[in-house]
Amino acid sequence: MSAPPRGCPAHEVDLDPYDPALTEPAVWDVYTDVRERGAVAHSAARGGFYLLSRFADVRAALLDPGTFSSASGHRIPVDGSQQVLPIDFDPPLHTAYRKLMRPALEPRRIRALRPVLQARVEGLVEDYVRAGGGDFVAAVALPLPLQVLIEVVGFAPESVARFREITEDLWSGLTTTTFPEAVAAIAALMQVEVTRHRTHRPDDYVTGLLDAQVEGRPVRDDEIVGTLMSLAVAGHETTMNSASALASLLAADPDLQDEVRAAPDRAAEYVEEMLRLRSPAQNFARRTTRDTEVGGTALPAGSGVLLSFAAANRDPRQFPDPDRFDVERGGRGHLAFGWGIHLCIGAALARTELALLLEALAAHPPFRLDGEVAFGPLQGGNHLGPTRLPLRFDGVTPTYQEPAP
Repeated sequence: MSAPPRGCPAHEVDLDPYDPALTEPAVWDVYTDVRERGAVAHSAARGGFYLLSRFADVRAALLDPGTFSSASGHRIPVDGSQQVLPIDFDPPLHTAYRKLMRPALEPRRIRALRPVLQARVEGLVEDYVRAGGGDFVAAVALPLPLQVLIEVVGFAPESVARFREITEDLWSGLTTTTFPEAVAAIAALMQVEVTRHRTHRPDDYVTGLLDAQVEGRPVRDDEIVGTLMSLAVAGHETTMNSASALASLLAADPDLQDEVRAAPDRAAEYVEEMLRLRSPAQNFARRTTRDTEVGGTALPAGSGVLLSFAAANRDPRQFPDPDRFDVERGGRGHLAFGWGIHLCIGAALARTELALLLEALAAHPPFRLDGEVAFGPLQGGNHLGPTRLPLRFDGVTPTYQEPAP
């Protein structure tokens, strides 16, 4: 499909989620323009797709997986070339694969791990403050979720050390011929983990996964590897971007920092508003299984559809004055973690990590930006966060060393 059907009121937009220009701050103006011009947009990029950007429409699509299928992939183009567990499957396999992840990420287990997670967070922040600051992304935002994956999943530290490099190769290769090589590299690393766990049987999630079942049969190695790949990539990318976004908002607003220090017990509320405002995971694709209609626009069966969580989370129809950070909005209700059957299974873990991080930062002196914040393009057409965030703490002599260019 390269053009909308005749008579369709979808407005044409020049939008490619992999365009390097679609980044901070221009990305928000693009979303606003698309959203306010009509309920449904259409882009000819990447073979053509429709774009839903209003909160009510995006949420309705998420609640109708029978019509808006994930089985062709969660990225544009939805050509069926991706099979990421469990996000690129519909029920019943989606349900079965999601169940494989539950033992690692269920809220009860995350609550039990809270003291361990708190120690990890406070240790990273203490070291960072002692150095007077530096690049928050490199020193805190990236190491935090990687260290947590060791605790929550059971990955070896030497495997975790390679996750970021391999993930960046994946994003850079997504629209090129190197994508299969990047996927193969991640799969090979996960296979090393499977072999290690089969040999040594440590008491952790991965060992339990080896003995799991899918639809009444033993789980296959490719399914184990696929599950671990999802945990490795999704388990650090979004949390890294969320942590950096949270710190950048605080650094740019001393009054907001004062509010957090005065009420650290409200950390979870501040996290929710950051997630709404920044939407670290911004766009997810679907394919229609039948002719349907959104906002008066006909979407034929087989259409690629991009659901913009980021645009929906700044829809003034749902969130008055949506570009303003306002903790009094009441917490949850945004789409930062999705909605419906594909609601992010790691949401409880991410929320816990971010709240602990905010509490830890609030226990230290005020901090401010110490240079230009850098952003890259949407990673994988989806993920957005600072790639470099230089901060400095008041009253602390910096001792950190900037990396060589």
